[in-house]
Amino acid sequence: MKENKLIQYLVLIHWTLFSATTVIDKIIPDVYPLWVGADFYTLFVKFFASLGLTNPTFATVALAGISSLEIVTFTCFSLALINFHKEEEKLSEQWFYRGIGFAVLTFSLFSIGDQVFGDRFTLLEHTIFWMILVVSWVIYKYNSFRDERIIKLTLSKDVKFGLIVGVVLTAITAYSIVEYSKDSYSTKTKPVQGEEILEGVFKFDIPFLGDKITMENTLKAFEESHKDLKINYIYTGPDELNSKKKTHMLLYVFTEKR
Repeated sequence: MKENKLIQYLVLIHWTLFSATTVIDKIIPDVYPLWVGADFYTLFVKFFASLGLTNPTFATVALAGISSLEIVTFTCFSLALINFHKEEEKLSEQWFYRGIGFAVLTFSLFSIGDQVFGDRFTLLEHTIFWMILVVSWVIYKYNSFRDERIIKLTLSKDVKFGLIVGVVLTAITAYSIVEYSKDSYSTKTKPVQGEEILEGVFKFDIPFLGDKITMENTLKAFEESHKDLKINYIYTGPDELNSKKKTHMLLYVFTEKR
């Protein structure tokens, strides 16, 4: 395969998969096994509510419009990839250009929304995507400024050596991850032992993998071991206290004698 054709293939595959997962994220807004999507509807409702537009119709219409643009973008990228595979290069280029155009329009609207809603962090993110899309088009159309090279997928000595090194390093890394998982994941649901920092106030350092089950087991174990105490309040540590332990959560339990 020619070098520039391989690059074009990779560019098309990337943006087709990118747009496909973006559309799926709109279709599946909730959390399911093997999928954790973003709740864009709730996010849009909050954005418009910050402007005083509390009617959910505004968020619904805006999200529907953006989703429609993303569906059109995915369709264009898909047709570009299909036509490229069929060696219909002219059609592929036309569809990819249309997809880039719709994607740029989408991120331009996102950037305008970021300005209106005062979300400067995502403004930077959407601007970067905008620029990457333009760069992708330039790479796709003008990636061969010199004589084209043919990429031969043969196993030369260098390739064989690289594969051996890669397999060995992958095996070592996989073994390390599996062993770490055995030691750490098994403690995921175990109750955490608390430390009394003040009279009647206990601090619990919930580990990185801890979730609501860990918290429930921790409180259950605490009540069983402190039957003379009654839990009045439960607080999570403020950001200032958690700043040095970004992968942990501090839990404070306030009690009194029964």
